[in-house]
Amino acid sequence: MPNIDERAKEFELTRAGWFGNAVGQRRRALRLTARELSRRTAGLGYPISRGAIAKIESNLRSGKIDVAEVLVLAVALEIPPVLLLFPQVATDGGAVILPTFMTKEDEAVRWMAGQVSFPQEYDLSNMRLEGQPAPPNHGVNLIATISALDKLLEARIALVSYWHKVQEDPAEADNAQQMLDKNNTQIEAVRTQIRELRDALWGMRPWGTRSDSFDTETDSDDEPEESEDKSDG
Repeated sequence: MPNIDERAKEFELTRAGWFGNAVGQRRRALRLTARELSRRTAGLGYPISRGAIAKIESNLRSGKIDVAEVLVLAVALEIPPVLLLFPQVATDGGAVILPTFMTKEDEAVRWMAGQVSFPQEYDLSNMRLEGQPAPPNHGVNLIATISALDKLLEARIALVSYWHKVQEDPAEADNAQQMLDKNNTQIEAVRTQIRELRDALWGMRPWGTRSDSFDTETDSDDEPEESEDKSDG
């Protein structure tokens, strides 16, 4: 029999438990039965049986969480996926995101959203964050730069509207055109930054191409994990 790391297993069960509790609580908030929720998932093209939903909510799957189920249940339950994983956001509760590391749930959500490289540690007894924030990494910078592009594109809508309104006034029209030109220059600069950050994040290769440096070999001692049929009750 393989050795079981008790701390790792406890962590796995704890995280799955929070997920299951969140699924059940959100389902009840929407006044859905497990059968009705199951029908919603079927309508999304990934049916999750009533029995499987019951096991998720009762944490009876040995701590296993299926990524596809997280996404489908989030849509079916009308909630961002991250809040199914960290449901205590906006409270004083802490989230164990590693077997030996606790942070505030707000920090965990920001981490999942790509807003911070890694959360600060949370001292639950004093209810405060400890240490210093981690410096931004390529992923955080990419998310922030995409957000900056969104703001520039929103600004462009207002600038175009303004440009059309002042066409009868040559001076104002010229000023509006200069602002539009500046906005265009900023947009192109930010798009260049996004491409550079994306290349840095993924090793300077277009997405989907094979990297010679990437190790695709698996450990010969690893055994394939058994999959669970989502339609079984």
